[in-house]
Order: sequence, then C-alpha cells, then structure tokens
Amino acid sequence: MDKSNSNNCHIAIVAPLPEDYETARALLDEPEPEYHLANPDAACSLGKVGPHNVVLVGKAEDMTNVSVFVKDTVSDLLEAFPSIRAGFLIGVDATAPEGSLAKPGDIVVAFPQGFQPGQVQFDVSETIASNRISTTFEMSHPSSYIKSVINNIQSPEGRQSWDQYLQHQSSRAELACTKDQQPPEPNIDKANKVLRGKVASSTRLLSDRDLANRVGCDSKIMCFERAGASIKSRFPILTVCGILSSTSSCSPKLNESALRQVKMGTVIYTMFVSHRISTVHLEDEHAFTHRFHYEPFDLESAGFRLVLLEKGVQSQLRCQLWQAYLDDIIPYEALSYSWGSQSTPHEILVDGKTLSITESLYEALWHLRRPDEDRMLWVDALCIDQSNIKERGHQVNRMGEIYGKADKVIIWLDYLSGNAAKLKYAITLFEDRVRKLPGIARKWPREDPRWKFQWKQVEEDLGLPCNDELVDGFQSFMGKPWFSRVWILQEVANAKRTIVACNLGEVPGWIFVILPHAMDFKVTEQCQAVLDIMPHPSTPSTSRKETRNLSNLLWKFRGCKATDPRDRVYALLGMATDMKDSAIQPDYAKEEHVLMKDLYAYIVGGEWPVHNSPASNIQDLQQKLPHISRRKLHQMLESTFRTDQVEHFLCRQGLISAIDDDHDLFYVMHHGSSVMQALLNKSTPLPEISLDVGLECLQRFPDVFEVLLQRPDCHTKRATNVPSTAR
Repeated sequence: MDKSNSNNCHIAIVAPLPEDYETARALLDEPEPEYHLANPDAACSLGKVGPHNVVLVGKAEDMTNVSVFVKDTVSDLLEAFPSIRAGFLIGVDATAPEGSLAKPGDIVVAFPQGFQPGQVQFDVSETIASNRISTTFEMSHPSSYIKSVINNIQSPEGRQSWDQYLQHQSSRAELACTKDQQPPEPNIDKANKVLRGKVASSTRLLSDRDLANRVGCDSKIMCFERAGASIKSRFPILTVCGILSSTSSCSPKLNESALRQVKMGTVIYTMFVSHRISTVHLEDEHAFTHRFHYEPFDLESAGFRLVLLEKGVQSQLRCQLWQAYLDDIIPYEALSYSWGSQSTPHEILVDGKTLSITESLYEALWHLRRPDEDRMLWVDALCIDQSNIKERGHQVNRMGEIYGKADKVIIWLDYLSGNAAKLKYAITLFEDRVRKLPGIARKWPREDPRWKFQWKQVEEDLGLPCNDELVDGFQSFMGKPWFSRVWILQEVANAKRTIVACNLGEVPGWIFVILPHAMDFKVTEQCQAVLDIMPHPSTPSTSRKETRNLSNLLWKFRGCKATDPRDRVYALLGMATDMKDSAIQPDYAKEEHVLMKDLYAYIVGGEWPVHNSPASNIQDLQQKLPHISRRKLHQMLESTFRTDQVEHFLCRQGLISAIDDDHDLFYVMHHGSSVMQALLNKSTPLPEISLDVGLECLQRFPDVFEVLLQRPDCHTKRATNVPSTAR
C-alpha cells in the first residue's frame, strides 16, 4: 500500500505506549516501513488488518503528558489521512475502582448505554476540590456498526472466535517480538474477559484511593485511564483498556508476565474488532473530517445559537448555525419535541458537515422546512453542544428565557392518523367558526360554556351522531410521548404562543387548551397539568406562574419522563418562581445522588440522612416529597424553631401530607396567622379538631383560629386534653 495514497486508509489505531505500538505493528499484514507524522514524536505504520487498510500511530517517547500527545497525534493523523472513518485508542494506565466489575487482567471497552456516553473526560483538580467527579466532556458514541460488532463478539459464537483469534495472534506477536530466538509458549489459559462500560479519562489518575472508589461507584465508572483525556470529543474514537491495577486494597497485583499478557490481549482485541468490521458498512460511513463540530462560545455572555433551516424540497436537509444573543434578539421560533430513540439516526448537513440526529427531530425538520423560505429556529439538539458539559449547563440555565423570547413555540407531535385526522378536520372547522366571532371571543375563559356550544355546532355540521370518533382522535393526540416529557414543561410555560404541529398540519395551541372542556372530555392528570401551563388569551402569563415553587413543580410533574434523571430537576428550574436566586443551577458534572442531596437541602433543609435515606433516586424523592415535608414540619413544631424559620420552610414546600394530629395544628397557631395560612395552602385534608384544642385555640389565638375556620374541611370532635407542652 502506497502511503501517499492516504484516501485508502479508513481505520486508525492509536497506541501511545511503545510496547503496544510494537505489538500492533507486529500484527499488521503487509506492513510498510515506519515513518513519522508532522508531530515528530508520533511514529506511523501502514498495513492491513483483514480486508482493511489501517494506519497505526503512537509510540510516545515521553508518557508524562500522554493525553496531549494523543490529541496532537490524532490532529496530525486526520490531516494526513482525511478518509479515516473508524478509530481506536489503546488506553494507558487503566485502573479499575473498587466495586467495578472489571478486575486486573480484564479488557474494558468504552461502550455507551442508551443516551449515556461510553467515555467521559474529567478534571482531576476540580474533582478533588469538589469531592465528586467534575466531568468536562462526554465523548461521541461510536458508529452503530462498530457497536454491533462489539455486541456480536459477546455472543457465544463471537467469544469462541475471539478465543481462537487471541490464541493465534498471541503466538504471532510472541514470535515477532523474539525475532530469531525460540518463542516461548504463549501462557494463555483462556481469553481475557471483555467488559463493556464507562471509561473516565483524565490527564493524571486520582491518587486518593477513597475518592477514586467513591467517584467510581457514584458515576458507574468501570475504569480510569489517561490517554483519552484531551482528545476532541466529537471524534467517535473507541477506547479499549487493559486493566493493569485496581484501587481496591484486596486486589492482587499482576506480575510482569500477566501485565504483558493483558497489554497484548488489549491490542489483539482492538485488531480483532477492526478485522470484523464490514467493508460495506465502512464505505458507507462518513470520514471523521466530514463530521460537524461545534465552535465554542463565551459562556460568560448571554450568547446562544440559532439554526437556519434552509429552504428547499431536496432529500437532504441543510442547516446553518448562527451565533445570537439574548440581549440583542433576532426573530426566531423554538421547537418543542420528544427526542425519541437513537436506534435509527438520520443525517443532516450543518454548515456543510454531517450531523446525526434522532428520527423524531429529522421528521420535525422535514415537515417544518419551507420550499421557498428559510426558517430561523432554536432546537436544543442542534443549538447546544451536548458533549460539552459546561455549555450544556449554561444553556439549560437560559432555556426558559430562550423559549420566552421566541416568536412562538412549535410543538411537534410526530405522525398521527385515523380518527386523529377527523379531529384535525373538525378543529379546522372550529377555528373557522371562532375566526368569525367578535375578537373578544378569543378571551373567553377556558371553561366558558360558549366554547361547548361552538364545538357542538361543528359536530352538527359534520353530521356526527356522537363524538366518539373525535374523542378517540383527541386521545391519539394526548397519547403522544411529548405530553410525558419533562422538558416540554418550561418550553410551553414560558411561551408567548404555541402551535401544535404534526404530519396532519398545524393547530393553534390555545385551541388545544380549551378542547377538553369544549368536547366535555376529561384527559389524564398529566395531560391536564401540561394544558394548564400552556398560553391562552384568557390567561395572563403572570397567573400561569402562581405557586410554581420548585417543590410544587416536582410533585405536580412527578409522572413526567426524562432520559437523564437529573433533568427531572433541571427542566423545571426555568419555570420555578423560587429559583431567581439560582439556588440550584444546571450542572451536568454533578451525578444524580449529589443533585438529590442538594435538592433535599434546599427544600427540606439540613444534611441528607446517612442511615435512613429518604429516597433512592430523584424520581423516588419526587414521589415522597409530601411525606418528607410533613415529617420535617412535625420535627420543627416539636422543637424550638423561630416563626420566621417555620414560615421560610413552608414557603419552599409543595403539597404536604395530611396532618393527622390536631396537636400539630395547635403548635402551628403559636406562630401566627401567616404561618397557619401558609400551611393550609399546602396541606389537605385537615384532621378533626378536638373540642378542648379548639376552645384553647379560640381563646389564645382568635385571629389564627378564624383563618382555620375558613377551611370547609375544618371539623371539631369531642376529645381529651390540650397537650401540656402547649399550655
């Protein structure tokens, strides 16, 4: 293979360690003479692995800054070989934390699970300072065909092939390394165990074993390593690590022979994966240099990106990214949609480069594209560099403002058919009728009976004996995944106006808001909660924000779904009225358990109970908030908390579980009418009040008792005595 014909090489293997490089070079078929890239420290060899032309680079002379070496080498590699379509990196100093499934001698492949990355980069200094992992970037997912190859290797047939390949290539590598000497028998009783999981890369390893073990456990890290800490996250390079050590004090150390075997096994496994890649799949894949990458922007500014969806009717969707600023706004529309599955990605062109997006987003953009006019949009998956943890947190913190300043929010519900099409036609007739009414009609309250009359007229025009088909069509709309997605909440809550769009066309959002009443149909609690926060001409935006503290929102929307559990909190911050002081900010460097403790400290107050954990995860905490609030209130009432402290606590609560003891009500009265009113606004139903307690309250706190009596569920009963501590 002529090295000048760089377009023939589609696979790259980066082996920073000299011994790994030499092992890989020994296993190349038809190897060509070694030479150096533009980086004078990086050796380069061309050869074949199975049917593929492969370029091997690495062999660092100084391993101190190995991550910088890898970053520079990959940059030079792609400049010299612009057709690289698959890449592998052999990890350096791979160490398994205590509790990891990986043990010394195993091989770990940085493999993503769902939306979660297979590899992250983190800052060691910030991790030590914060006592938790400080993730900076999430690496791009490898291509689906590479993931398929790795999954197939885990099958019984694949493992058998791996055993045979390892035995054969080990003998070959030993023979090449000993040269003219008699090669020793390869000491391999069985193939190295191969595991798939999360790899965490940093410029230096964590020296504190306890911290490494805690970070590893909390973040589900299978191993730490140093080679991939600085490589650009947009390159879907797959890191393969041979586990050389463990932070567990109980883990035995590998001897020199075992270390050599695991290093050799790691290189051979990388070659094995390369060998099994289909040439057809590889030819269909885009080169790394043709993939879109984000240019960073100043996170100290009010900057954000917009995407220009280019006009056209051609099969290829084309977009351009624009830099914009919230304090110097240009007209745009914001898209609200459900991300959907990543299993069938679609490609679009962004600034002339390819970018993979979900099928749901692709369909939305396809229907939103205009044939003769460009369209300026804000789309989270396109306008935020999702791999950049700091940028993601920065932009999520501004999403409420981004949606609020959009001309309108487009709600994409994907494909609908059947009775949904009949409903869409009925809505069109309904919209025509409303358009002919006086302008004041648009401001009729949602529950105004005149809406029912107008809808009945539509049903009569359609000649429908009953509205079963239309109700079924409405249920089809309400049953779309969009209504269960947590992110849509602040997207519509902050919107000036909304448009509901699907393959059937568009419907003004305010019509959807009144449809349940107009059709005399009760939707699910979750759907109604979403409709309640959508804009409607009769509902000022200020009234839509009442009682929207974070605890209230967490409870009200506990049924929402989120791919990332942290988004159960972050997606609500932009609409929470008590988050103006930024008490909790989007920070994707925080793991779920850390955020859960921050949430508890803010809402409930105090440290997270170590021995009696209130909840196992954020979703569990949401379900238990009323009970947790009730228990904390009881503790406060039995203690010597000041009135301002009790009132401050109540202001941060959502629903509080029913008070089952009238003695607690008596204690509340000690703190005055404002505290009692705050409690009554959040707790239901009230316990029956004993006659003794009621009389004592009336005598000592008449103004507070008057507030209590305003509740329709306030009842008295004959009972025993007022608690002595209350006298």
